[in-house]
Amino acid sequence: MNKVWTVVFLIFGTIVGSGFASGKEIFVFFSRFGNFSYLYIFLACILFFILFYLFLTKGSKITEKFENLKIINIIMIFISIVFTASMFAGLKSLFSFSNNVVYIFLSGGLLLLTLFITLKGMKTLEKFTAIIMPICTFIFLSVLIFLCFKKSDFIMETESGFGLLYAPLYVALNFSTSTFIVAKAGAGLTKKQTFFVSLFSTLLLFAFLTFGNAILRTHPESFYADMPFLYLCQGNKFFFCLCYIVIFIGCLTTLLSLCLTLKESLSNFFKSEVTLLSISIFLPFLISECGFSYIVSFLYPISSVLGVFLLLFFISSFKETNKKIHEKGEYAKDKGGGHN
Repeated sequence: MNKVWTVVFLIFGTIVGSGFASGKEIFVFFSRFGNFSYLYIFLACILFFILFYLFLTKGSKITEKFENLKIINIIMIFISIVFTASMFAGLKSLFSFSNNVVYIFLSGGLLLLTLFITLKGMKTLEKFTAIIMPICTFIFLSVLIFLCFKKSDFIMETESGFGLLYAPLYVALNFSTSTFIVAKAGAGLTKKQTFFVSLFSTLLLFAFLTFGNAILRTHPESFYADMPFLYLCQGNKFFFCLCYIVIFIGCLTTLLSLCLTLKESLSNFFKSEVTLLSISIFLPFLISECGFSYIVSFLYPISSVLGVFLLLFFISSFKETNKKIHEKGEYAKDKGGGHN
């Protein structure tokens, strides 16, 4: 069971980035669509469960296949760069609460840590998330419970129609950058473990998406903030610090997984370690200067459309892989029968 929860928190850590932990992403894809947003979250989580299970069981075969397809790699690289830039931007927004000297020191430390984990690889990331994500989950829950007791008289009119489109876009956006991590994490899992990892990961996402959405629905004045949950905690220093920690951890864990994914995709085009690290770490760091809110509000929806294309490709690849496995099985059976 320890292996199950290690993978669950690894998956959760790749998805709970700055957009999720700050509430901005939950608002963009769900909360603004009114009471129907709860239904859209439920539909999104069903899609998450299906994709988790598929990629944990057969993801390694699919990732091997698209390694040689340049168009797929280019799309994956673009989405990963946008996401990575978003994580850097979210962390910079957090660092901006300090003075310039501390800001520079923290930014430098962040680059060094990102560089270290990216060089070390998947096993180090697994160990890191297994330690840090349970703590983050507990703190995040505490922050949301605190926000339940805040009152608001602000009212906002919403339209629910487009939410049905945004739910799969949300899944495509988040999962398209996690395919490499999920596929690698599935290695060595039994069928039973794979099912429980998929189930627990989905339930964890569903719980926090629903809870976070409920908070935002009752505090629509926070919609205009770069980081809604942090904005709502401003009146209480203790919970402001807790929310700060959650967003920081969420940004960091997703940032590290994205850099690994980006480096893996780029390795099909470049062999130089310096080039790989420059594009997977330093380029997104520069793009993050565009600002966190701009990236989440405008570049995320664009990336999610590309993410849909990736998922459709992966699904078709699953069908093709299953067909080949079936054909090999039939061939082996016929050959064995002929020999006898």
